[in-house]
Amino acid sequence: MAEPFLLVVFKVIWQDLVESLIYDSTKQDWQALQIVIDEIKKNKQVNQDLAVAIEKCFYSSDKTIAEKCRDELIKNSTYTQYRGAKIYKPLENDTGIRKLENKIAFSEKQLKQFDKKLFAKKSFFNIDELDEIMQQLSQSNYESSEQAKKYTEEQLFEILEQDCNVNIYITAIRDKKNGLRTKILNSFLREIEPNQQLNRIFKARTHLILSQVRNQS
Repeated sequence: MAEPFLLVVFKVIWQDLVESLIYDSTKQDWQALQIVIDEIKKNKQVNQDLAVAIEKCFYSSDKTIAEKCRDELIKNSTYTQYRGAKIYKPLENDTGIRKLENKIAFSEKQLKQFDKKLFAKKSFFNIDELDEIMQQLSQSNYESSEQAKKYTEEQLFEILEQDCNVNIYITAIRDKKNGLRTKILNSFLREIEPNQQLNRIFKARTHLILSQVRNQS
């Protein structure tokens, strides 16, 4: 059975966080994650705020990439008008543009929902699933951790590609430097930085400062 969507994105974010300068050993990684999960367990508001932040950074990051890919396909296409609609050529570009536009529309719909309280109440982490993450991390060595990272990454990409198997999009989200993982992490840190509790738990401000320093060096 595929892991829940929220859990996959959380694991991807955590894996990227611990590669920063904040934690410098596997033991510290494990202890830091334990603190995060303990906070989520005892505070429902933290649980909900974290779940919403993760969903928002996921959809906003995916939307940004999809828009860029759509615009690139349009730029590299010709088109004809048929009954008021544009038909792009070559045909595979037209198909790709339609799929990307559907993805963008879905992301926009999801992002708009976060302002509705009834929707926000649905966004929570299952505590048993978080305990499973703890068990996986505490039992893993470096080699198995690297395998787990690759496996989780593939889970994330499968979620995104299942309804949008467009080559330019697949290449973009998998880009090591400016792909989806990078955008999700940066978006997540910016999203939680104003939230006092989440900022404290994840040291978001510190991560943002360190990232800025590294980019300038």
